[in-house]
Amino acid sequence: MGSFTIKPVIKTAANLTAFFAQIKVTPQDVILTNKYILEPHISLADLPVDTIFLEEYLTGEPTDAAADRLLERLNQKDYQRVIAIGGGSVIDNSKLLVYGSDLKIAEIAEKGSRLPKKRQLIIVPTTTGTGSEVTNVAVFNFLQKKTKMGLAFDQMYADQVYLISQLAATMPYKVFATSSIDALVHSIESYISPKATAFSKSFSVTALKLILTGYTKMIFANTTGKTPQGQALQSFLEASTLAGVAFGNAGCGAVHALAYPIGSEYHIAHGQSNYLVFGGTFKKYTELGADLSEIEALLAVELNVAPQEVWTRLEQTIDQILPNQPLSQIGMNQDKCREFAKSVITNQQRLLVNAPLKLSEDDISAIYESLL
Repeated sequence: MGSFTIKPVIKTAANLTAFFAQIKVTPQDVILTNKYILEPHISLADLPVDTIFLEEYLTGEPTDAAADRLLERLNQKDYQRVIAIGGGSVIDNSKLLVYGSDLKIAEIAEKGSRLPKKRQLIIVPTTTGTGSEVTNVAVFNFLQKKTKMGLAFDQMYADQVYLISQLAATMPYKVFATSSIDALVHSIESYISPKATAFSKSFSVTALKLILTGYTKMIFANTTGKTPQGQALQSFLEASTLAGVAFGNAGCGAVHALAYPIGSEYHIAHGQSNYLVFGGTFKKYTELGADLSEIEALLAVELNVAPQEVWTRLEQTIDQILPNQPLSQIGMNQDKCREFAKSVITNQQRLLVNAPLKLSEDDISAIYESLL
């Protein structure tokens, strides 16, 4: 049996005021967040802490260039703790900031496993999908390479994670939809990973059930298009973290690998990029003879269909949360399919090894082409 780890201490707080009281912020702390996240909930003038707003350095998903600007900003003071409050972009950037001063992302990418951790990291996720708060993975668009790549070093684990559903309540619906789809993909890919264990699978299954139950309730109540609130939102938030524990141990696979060049090229939200290639990837798995019977049996129960119908029904369900689209509608063609397939083989082996079977460059190109 493989290993299983949960690194951060996971806590909850009723609201931001209670959270800041619990962690006892000091002038040696720095908050990394977005202005629109904090302003509705608390006055930063009341806190003895520096605040960095990510939008002053980055619009869209994380890039290596923006990360270097943030690292330079953190050099200006000897901070002891980084407090990340936000979605995937905030969380991924915060993980680089634990290393201390005088570094660039290229050096962290090369030596991150050997560099000492010099700052504590506290993460408060504000979307329902990243799961990154409980992993040691941070994903960046490396602009020269024209693809996203993940860094994964133990130093980048958070020390504490706080779940505060109040902060997710104002999340735009599309952010909810794309991030929760991302969490659903995390739960499924981690379940079928060769690295999955009985422990990681238990987290995958719980996350999967919470998300599909939440979607079903939204569909039957005719509330799709509106971000869930109250306990429903808390359940999605918890599902995201549970799925994060699962893929933090078992990894994600080919869906994420194929999604990264799309997100990098077309600046599409990560969860949406995953959904664009999800169905085609699992059709290819089936075509190549992957044994998906275990996950199909689980999904059959949750979706109330026969096992052979689960992938069709799952896509029908997700489509009611966020309609899918052909890759041609975002600008892809056969040349891009071949270009992206080559990029995936070259840059995403970290993810491809977690697929239930080996995919060739031709297989990956064929998946893209089937989705045009």
